[in-house]
Amino acid sequence: MKSLTILLITLVLAVSPLLAQEIYRVVDENGNVTYTDQKPSDDAEPMELPELNVLEGDLDETGENPLADAAPPSMNFRIEQPAEGAVFTPQGGNLEVAMGIAIEVPPTAQIVLVLDGTELAPVRSLDASIPAPEPGEHRLFARLETPSGRVLGTTDPVTFTTVAADGG
Repeated sequence: MKSLTILLITLVLAVSPLLAQEIYRVVDENGNVTYTDQKPSDDAEPMELPELNVLEGDLDETGENPLADAAPPSMNFRIEQPAEGAVFTPQGGNLEVAMGIAIEVPPTAQIVLVLDGTELAPVRSLDASIPAPEPGEHRLFARLETPSGRVLGTTDPVTFTTVAADGG
């Protein structure tokens, strides 16, 4: 059984280059470019595609790639204001939120603030002004997301307390 598997793999590898299709570049009357594997006319010439660049990784003494399990660099996405444990009176009915991050935020990314379990409207800035919550203890965290909602990073939650202007 093992030799049959090896024979089949060898045959597939030997035939693969023969199955490679040619690619044609077609420009229509409006200048639109289309790439196709269907020959558009009898005199069409296939494109010459560059060879693929495949980088081989260095293996350590065990034969494994030492970078295979390397953690990505930390983005250190965090809420800087309000600070953990802060007690304050919101001014003008708004709560000012300041966030920090150690990487450049992708231009299409959005930040979703979650206050007491409720998602707020996405923002695109590391500084945001949100409606102040009622007096009491609150929990806030933020998610950095793609426009499709894929989460790129999440802050640790911060717990803070708001008090009414009269101190109550």
